[in-house]
Amino acid sequence: MNLADVDTQLLFLAGALASGAVAGLVFDVYRRIRNFLRPGPFLTALGDLAYWALTAAFTFYITYRINYGQVRGYLFLGFGVGLLFYITAVSPHVIRIFIILERVLSKTFSLPGEAFRRASRLKGVRLVKRIISDARRVFFKIKKG
Repeated sequence: MNLADVDTQLLFLAGALASGAVAGLVFDVYRRIRNFLRPGPFLTALGDLAYWALTAAFTFYITYRINYGQVRGYLFLGFGVGLLFYITAVSPHVIRIFIILERVLSKTFSLPGEAFRRASRLKGVRLVKRIISDARRVFFKIKKG
């Protein structure tokens, strides 16, 4: 085997390791979206199926691009090792960052709602609400007859 062939095969292995890590990152993004949306069991199964179909297509594409479609055992091993490395070493930190981002975004988007809730507790606003409520009650009593 030529040294250039070994370099090429190592490059293919590096591509498989990287694609395994990318698959893990995409899975973490999918998990956080699924956790946020909380779909039912049917949509969860459908989403899982879509994730794995896209991952298989991505893996095939990467294999085709870096290795001209030649499927070798070490490519699957490299993909698995890259995924395992990502899940064990990197994923906990990425999930922690995603959770912090979710909290920041939820607080950012809840600020206008919190401002309206606080404004509705003011005496002037409560007085207007009470007047509207009483006017409705009187209107419906008059309407009933």
